Amino acid sequence: MAPRASRGGSNDDGSFDLSTLAERVADLRRQEASGSSATMRVIVLDATLPGQRLGLRFDAKDAKRRLHAGTELGPLAEVGDTFCMLGQAPSSGQIIPMGVEVRLARVEPFPDGSGDVEVELRGIRRVRIEGQPFNENGVAMAKVTFMDWAPEDTPSAPADLADQDLANIRGSHPAAGDREYLEEKLRGMLPSDDEDEEGEEESTRPTRPNPADERRPPRAKKSKLDALDPESAALASALPSLAREWERLVREGGHERREGHLDLVKSHIGDVPPVEEPARLAAWVGALINPIPALGVAYEIRPALLMARDTRGMLKVATEGITLSIERLRKSNGEQKNT
Repeated sequence: MAPRASRGGSNDDGSFDLSTLAERVADLRRQEASGSSATMRVIVLDATLPGQRLGLRFDAKDAKRRLHAGTELGPLAEVGDTFCMLGQAPSSGQIIPMGVEVRLARVEPFPDGSGDVEVELRGIRRVRIEGQPFNENGVAMAKVTFMDWAPEDTPSAPADLADQDLANIRGSHPAAGDREYLEEKLRGMLPSDDEDEEGEEESTRPTRPNPADERRPPRAKKSKLDALDPESAALASALPSLAREWERLVREGGHERREGHLDLVKSHIGDVPPVEEPARLAAWVGALINPIPALGVAYEIRPALLMARDTRGMLKVATEGITLSIERLRKSNGEQKNT
């Protein structure tokens, strides 16, 4: 006998109700846009930002596709699966509780005939771990909240994150603070190798038209930049020109590690966001100067960006990171600092 269809998506005559499906899809999209929560599989590898693509090669014998801190993609992972990926602080190696949702975009045999497997993960959106990870049938899981670009854009932003010390961008950022339990929990919850072989911001509700409105000039939509203090607004306004200068120095100095390196990176992360979206702009700058594939011309700032308290912190991290990189590039290129 053929399996019976779910009653929720079909009519009494057995035909499929497309309108019901459309309503469900629309509801899921509304939940995602509003910052909903979910339980996701956790993997630990690299502090990654939305838009970035991470290519991995797994040995043919590594059926579990192991990563860091005892986590793994698993032997049954397939294209379309999503994970909560957490990174680690550059100096301490501590796992940070702010990460990114990644989607498994490609699983293919490596072209050299070795039997190895090539995998690509794509950063989708920011996530925040809620509470502690837990073991579900030997798999590291955690409850996460899908975030906007900055912590203050979502409810219940963590209040105990350490303030960002810009000097830490130089290689000693303590990203995870006192959250060592994340690594201990992840390492302790899973079997060892010996045990197991293997929005819109304003309301969109329709309103009754007011004839007087037709005589009024259109009101400019308030941007997130307007809500910033003058210093932060100035930092955001300067980032696009700093990004152009950084790109010029990379290209003219021959710092690309392959032909079309920067063009590839920019095809992944897209065009520079407007200054009216300062947190998104700061994240974009981090993805530009700490790209995948790596360039090696800037200090690692992605963990600091993910752990920043708010938009202002993100702007400071991005500005410090790109400014230091520009200084290094100018020195490498033999250029004098512009006056």
